[in-house]
Amino acid sequence: RLTFSLVGGVLGVGAAIIALLRTRRTNWLKQKDIRKWLDKYDTFLFDCDGVIWRGDTEIPGVPDTIRELQRLGKQVLFVSNNATKHRSQYLAKFKAMHLESVSIDQVVTSSFVASRYFVSKYGVGAKVFCVGTDGLRKEFEEAGAEVVVPPYVSETFNKSSGPAVCTEGVDHEIRAVVGAADWTLSHRKLSYAVLCLLNIKGCGFIATNRDRLFPSSDGNSYPGAGAVIGALEYCTSLKATDMGKPQPIMLDILQEIGMKKSRAIMIGDRLDTDIAFGRRGGVDTLVVLTGCTTRRQISHVLWGERVPHYGLESFAEVGKALGCLSDKGARGRRYSQEILPFQQTTSDTSSQRRRFEGGAS
Repeated sequence: RLTFSLVGGVLGVGAAIIALLRTRRTNWLKQKDIRKWLDKYDTFLFDCDGVIWRGDTEIPGVPDTIRELQRLGKQVLFVSNNATKHRSQYLAKFKAMHLESVSIDQVVTSSFVASRYFVSKYGVGAKVFCVGTDGLRKEFEEAGAEVVVPPYVSETFNKSSGPAVCTEGVDHEIRAVVGAADWTLSHRKLSYAVLCLLNIKGCGFIATNRDRLFPSSDGNSYPGAGAVIGALEYCTSLKATDMGKPQPIMLDILQEIGMKKSRAIMIGDRLDTDIAFGRRGGVDTLVVLTGCTTRRQISHVLWGERVPHYGLESFAEVGKALGCLSDKGARGRRYSQEILPFQQTTSDTSSQRRRFEGGAS
């Protein structure tokens, strides 16, 4: 009897586990079900790279589908971990895809969130040192922070015999160091950041995101923000406060601009950022296979925050179900990789330097 009880108990636990796993199984949407599925949501949160475009090429049919969602009265927001560009640069890219109606308020990036977090914590006019691009610095300046660029960092000459000595010392009025992907990263930048974190009492440490790799249009992936944050954390033994996906702090900003979690869905291509972000924040998720995740990888994730609620080969499948895609509109368009400078207003379409090189106009 004891043996039978144990066997029955084990079988019961096993059945419960299987039932639980099924509740977290990804539901791969079929064409006939998409219209009904669409009615569940008022707000669509899009990751960008791997969902809307890959490098300098749009994913076929996705911009047309987004336009149809807007025509249907859906709220469309763009949520990106990319902290290297100012949000106005995203507008230039959207306009090149004929998504002219997208406004800067619809774009939420990890650099934008980090700048708002910094100013809310330390106040307008507070000093910050940024390890990142001009786009990152511009977001902080617009938020009201004073971005410090010391002569030690702007000097490009480095001694080969040892580290350049910071003779003038650090600015002790700096309230925090912010780390992000940086295409002009130097030993001097890392050194100044480390000196601030180690020598300024109470100096904050903010990470825009922890993406290990940054996908490029040449098909390769290069070191991302995670490389910068990892170096600074290793050198200082400090832990940065994360701003980007999958941390739910972005959801606070999104709810401020009218997003209702119960009627929202996150669309992304990465399980560890996009899908985990939605799961942590109590938002439904949809994974697409147009970026860095395969169906096989998804099938191996049986439990936890990386399991998507729904799946599609491409978000263009929604456009097909809505009947808004023609053969011409479903072809991918390629545009110049040159980015509109963040200082330039994106309303001046005559000055845009992005030109499509084929596909629909």
